[in-house]
Amino acid sequence: MILTLYCFSLIVLCLIPILIIKLKPALFYNSYLKQHILIFLTKLIIISMFIYIFISNLSISNSKLFIIVGCFICVIFHFIEGFFLQKIIVNDDK
Repeated sequence: MILTLYCFSLIVLCLIPILIIKLKPALFYNSYLKQHILIFLTKLIIISMFIYIFISNLSISNSKLFIIVGCFICVIFHFIEGFFLQKIIVNDDK
């Protein structure tokens, strides 16, 4: 049950940059790399803090599973974010 709540919370956190890219593509027209790095670093810091707080406050004995699942979710959603950003970049160049 805790792992399900944890995964759902991480998915919601990882969907925020994708929604920003989808709803406000004008932010990425001028400086693709700068905006992408800014979002990536912000997302990395927030999700790392979330994983640490979640594991430390709930005293989870199998913390390795939570860390691996958290990293896997972040990587998958980072690739999805990259595909959306790539679509914006390709459409902007035309």
